[in-house]
Amino acid sequence: MDNKNIKLNPRQKFFLNYGSKGLIGSIIVFVLLFNTKILIFSIFPLLLSIGLAARIYSRKIKSYEKNLFVFLDDLKDLLQGGMNIVTAIEITTRHDYGSLNEPVKRLAAQVKIGVSFESAFNDTFGILDSPTFKQVTQIISETTKVGGNIIKIFASISNYVRTLNDMVAQRKSKTFSTIFSSYFMFFVFIGIVLIIQIIFLPMLTSNSLSVTGASSGITPVSDVDFNKYFLYLILIQGIFAGPVIGKISENNAIAGIRHSIILLGVSIPIYVLTTILFI
Repeated sequence: MDNKNIKLNPRQKFFLNYGSKGLIGSIIVFVLLFNTKILIFSIFPLLLSIGLAARIYSRKIKSYEKNLFVFLDDLKDLLQGGMNIVTAIEITTRHDYGSLNEPVKRLAAQVKIGVSFESAFNDTFGILDSPTFKQVTQIISETTKVGGNIIKIFASISNYVRTLNDMVAQRKSKTFSTIFSSYFMFFVFIGIVLIIQIIFLPMLTSNSLSVTGASSGITPVSDVDFNKYFLYLILIQGIFAGPVIGKISENNAIAGIRHSIILLGVSIPIYVLTTILFI
């Protein structure tokens, strides 16, 4: 396959940019910490860069969706005042819609040169990486094809977007207890792992058990690097728990990457330092 034909979408480009910088940082830290007990910390620059990218990108999309309602509401009011669609959109470019300012100006420029509103709206907002924008562009495309009162269309869409924003806020407040429970269960898991390693494993590695294992041709328990395997368990648990929490709380697994960063950023230092001190 020709690599020139591979096109990355805006989200992939955004994460690739941050991820490549984090990977370079991880390589540098890996070289510095090589042959040390805290080599695992070399993964943190990569995790932090991906987590930061997920946070920034998620906030950007949420800003788009929040300002979409304001833009549609303003456009509806201008149309109700008797303005045509071209003049109404041009006036909206003078308002402040935050991160949505550039798309609104691009929409106004296309409509002003004669592009149909349906096509211009789809070209401008349809490319934004947001389910809400995709639904809105689809609704506008379908309704304008069959005709209808454009003022009523924008009024309905404006109410629809506002309802979606309210539902997201309600979902976030109602799932707080679930998020707290997920964090609590994760750290209970870390506590159980540490108790097993600090209290119960020394019992298994007693001289009598080790001798029995060695005499029977079985690898002695004392020769097994449980520290490494338990660390792998924590990594796997933290990496996959984050997207699950993000899916539950925000219906977005990508947004859950920051939860993975928080879980790993707290649990790995606790585990590594505890094992260094007590084992």
